[in-house]
Order: sequence, then C-alpha cells, then structure tokens
Amino acid sequence: MCPLEPSPAADHGLWIITGRAEPLDELRRLWNERNILGLRWPNPFVSPAWIDAWKETLGADADIFALSAWEGQAVLGALPLMIHGDAARFAGDPDIFDYFDAVVIPGAEEKAASLLLEAAHRQGLPSLDLGPVRPDSFVHTHLTETARSQGLEVFVQPEAVTVEMELPDTWDGYLQRLSGKQRHEVRRKMRRLEEAGAVSFRIHTDPHDVERALPVFFELFKSNRRDKAGFLTQSMRSYFQSLCRAMSREGMVRLSLLELDGRSIAGTLCLDDGKVIYLYNNGYDAAYGAVSAGWVSKVFTIRDAVELGRERYEFLRGDEVYKFRLGGGEVQLFRVRIHMRG
Repeated sequence: MCPLEPSPAADHGLWIITGRAEPLDELRRLWNERNILGLRWPNPFVSPAWIDAWKETLGADADIFALSAWEGQAVLGALPLMIHGDAARFAGDPDIFDYFDAVVIPGAEEKAASLLLEAAHRQGLPSLDLGPVRPDSFVHTHLTETARSQGLEVFVQPEAVTVEMELPDTWDGYLQRLSGKQRHEVRRKMRRLEEAGAVSFRIHTDPHDVERALPVFFELFKSNRRDKAGFLTQSMRSYFQSLCRAMSREGMVRLSLLELDGRSIAGTLCLDDGKVIYLYNNGYDAAYGAVSAGWVSKVFTIRDAVELGRERYEFLRGDEVYKFRLGGGEVQLFRVRIHMRG
C-alpha cells in the first residue's frame, strides 16, 4: 500500500493519494471524531467507507486526493476530490453517488471555505467542478459565496432532483399526511399482499447477515427490469458487495427482504445515518407484480423509518412517480463550477 505523499502545498492543506493507497486520511479523521466534534455528516456518499468501496472496485484507476482546511493543529474540513479532465471533481461517480458535499466542522464554514479555496489555488487547480450538491450543502452556500467574494468566476446550474420527506412520530401520522386517495392505495395494496399469504419483512443489519442476504437481493434486483439486469455487471456487483460490507461495519446498512409464504419477493437496500433513511436501491420478483411486491416493500421501509424515530426519509435522485405518491417532495440539486483564476 502506498503512503500518503504531501504535495509542495501540504502546509496549506493539500494531500495527494497516489496509486491504490488508502484514501482521505483527514476525511477519515473527521469521521472517527465526528461525535466528539459534534459533526453532522452531510450524507453517506462522502463517508470514507463509501469512497473506499468505490475506489477498491469501480474507481481503481482514479487518483483521489483531498483538500483539507486547518487551523493550527485542528482540521476544520475536507473536500474529497479527483482530477477529471482539466477540473477537480468529487471523488466518486455521480451515477452511483446520489449527491456530494464537503465535510466541515459546525461554525467553521466561512474559514474552511477560504482555506479550501486557498489550497486549490496553491495546488494550481484550474477549476473545481462540484456536483450534484443539495441547496443546503456547504458547497452551494458557503463555498460559492466565498469564491464570489474573492472575485472568482462561479457558475451554478440545476442538475437533477432528489425526493424526500420529513417523517412524523407515528405510522398513523404518516398515513394522515398522504392524500385520501394515496392513503387508500397504501392500505389497499398492503391488505392485498396480506391476503395472498403469510407475509414477513426481514431487515438485515449485521455484516454477516447482510453478506448472506446479498445474493438474494441481487437476484431480485435483476428480476423485474431488463435495464437493471444489464446494470448489474460483475464489476457493479463487486462494488455493491464492497459497499455493503464496508457500510454495514459502520452500522449503516438496512438490507430488507419481503417474503410471501417463505419466498423472497422483493428487496430494498437502505442506508441509515441515525437521522435519515436513504432508499438506495431495490428490486422485486416480476412474478409478484400483481401484489405490488416492489411498491409494498418500499412502504415497509418507510414504516421502519418511522418506528426507528428517524427525522427524514430520502427516496434519493430521480423523479419517479411512486416517490411523490408515497409522500415525497422534490428538492433541486445543483452543479457548482468555480474557476480558480478569476
């Protein structure tokens, strides 16, 4: 394994990872100390475990580095990046990382933004091409405003949407938030499934249980749509395996299987950061379309999120109709480009 190699600008907060080295030491430091620092991690997609899983599989050829902001001996923030063409982009693939952000200590946003831009300038990066990001992200708010105040060219444009909803305290509270028509639809489809046989909804969180359930999930993932079957190449399968292995060790995976009469008919892969449940992927056996197996499995994950006391449920990127029928609302995502030479 290659060591971390400081660049000529290391004292200004830039560290480059070469070859297949374990990436993002400063990001990892923030992750390990997040509870001590009172740090609310922006999303799972910029966690060290997630980026590592991608680097080990689909991103093996990527040269990942991190801009980091320091005040004395304290790290204030980190921006995980890689070079793509003539720009630095977020480390990862937007096709499988729903959105990104920097990680910054609460209360240090303005100072961290200035230091991160200084590090990018000293490294000679011509531009930062950052997206997609949420409207409430550090990148969209503090980094863009700081860049503009320094006279840099900043371009912000809409790029895709994510869908999410705030969660009430109870399942009945969730149902009451739906329109009368959709509330009736949820109850009708759940009742139809229950009338078809013995229903169970098993949620796997232990790393070993997740590992054993993954082959079943993969088969369900490929079952109902040809495009999903084509998407799940061997390399993509390896990525999902590495991802679930790494994130389950962090206690963040909820891999569920919906069973009817002992047969798995739908599966959902959710991430859980303690406050938000993220619906990352799902699949179902097309033979059970008549009982809305895929649709009902998603409803069960919403009920699980409510029972866990989570604050928000994210359907993630894409504007599929079912997300809105289940109570979701659209949130615009953005692409931010900062030209470092003003």
